[in-house]
Amino acid sequence: MIQSVKRVSDILSLFSFEKHSRGITEISKIIGLPKSTVSSLVKTMSEVGFLEQDTETKRYRLGPKLFTLGILVSETLPINQKAGRIVQDLAEKTGLICRIAIWDYDAVLITLNAVPRDAEFLARRIGPRIVAYCTSLGRILLAYKTKKEVDNYLMNTKLAPFTPHTITRKNKLLNELKLIRQQGYSINNQELSIGRASVAVPVYIGMEALAAAISLAGDPEQIAGTELKSLVASLQDAAAEISREMGYTPGMMS
Repeated sequence: MIQSVKRVSDILSLFSFEKHSRGITEISKIIGLPKSTVSSLVKTMSEVGFLEQDTETKRYRLGPKLFTLGILVSETLPINQKAGRIVQDLAEKTGLICRIAIWDYDAVLITLNAVPRDAEFLARRIGPRIVAYCTSLGRILLAYKTKKEVDNYLMNTKLAPFTPHTITRKNKLLNELKLIRQQGYSINNQELSIGRASVAVPVYIGMEALAAAISLAGDPEQIAGTELKSLVASLQDAAAEISREMGYTPGMMS
């Protein structure tokens, strides 16, 4: 049973925005299982709505059952319930995209994505699962992890360059994480995508545990320029409000 669940998870994890459909042979090669085994698994997953088959190409894509479950998770996630209004207000106030993200195994999961009403052109699709080492959200979440957790992440993650600005040296990334802990915020200046930048701060829960990260994303000149100080202040105000909603009170551990 456990093996079957893992195999189902492995198959579902193959789908992304870039690769939204897969064939039986393709899946078989990637996950290293016989075509007959993959065919049986995919058939069952299709019967319960986790996958669906394109009648013309015969390839498979994620099914409607996952869409329903995804909405349920999004709507009931505590951080989303507490942060929804605050995130949208911040997006409207700054004219920038505002996002909330949590840690997801070895990457960052964007759970909320608020776009100002008069700036729809800003909303380039990213995620919902993104790399951590070259994003402001990811670096915030990494910066407040234990040394053992960070070492384990670096041991299992290839620091590939998405742009010429991407930090790909481990020692440089470690220095960046140290700086983030000192200054309380993280900046990504065109490391994931040319022409895009973001700044993020931490959100806390309960007894000073890190709950999530909140960011503002937009044009590099605005994010990393003269407006940086005011944007960080606005983010920190929003993060403090969300943290209070999550049951956090500064100084609880003192």
